[in-house]
Amino acid sequence: MFNLVTASTAAAAEPVQGVGGLISFVPMILIFVAMFYFMFRSQKKQAKKRQEMIDTIVKGAEVIIGGGIHGTVVAVKDKTFTIQIADKVNVEVTKAGVNGIMKEESSCCAMSK
Repeated sequence: MFNLVTASTAAAAEPVQGVGGLISFVPMILIFVAMFYFMFRSQKKQAKKRQEMIDTIVKGAEVIIGGGIHGTVVAVKDKTFTIQIADKVNVEVTKAGVNGIMKEESSCCAMSK
């Protein structure tokens, strides 16, 4: 009986660790915030680079569209390109369907990653 009384008074005398428990999670929370910041930052950079690439496409540019099809842009519209992939074969694709611009000197797509 004496042990129960001393155990209950010892437990009551200890301070509550509500605030101390939250402080221990602060470093972990900061790590997650930093991780998400750098992930979204790199995504925004890639999206901006891709949009700049699409905006620079003009009539006569050689491009690669989805599926690895190579062609030449024959018309530029608001949301689409008309691309000639063979003689008398024109395909209209959305601007998002273009994967890259062909470089003239090396025949490699401009947006490799």
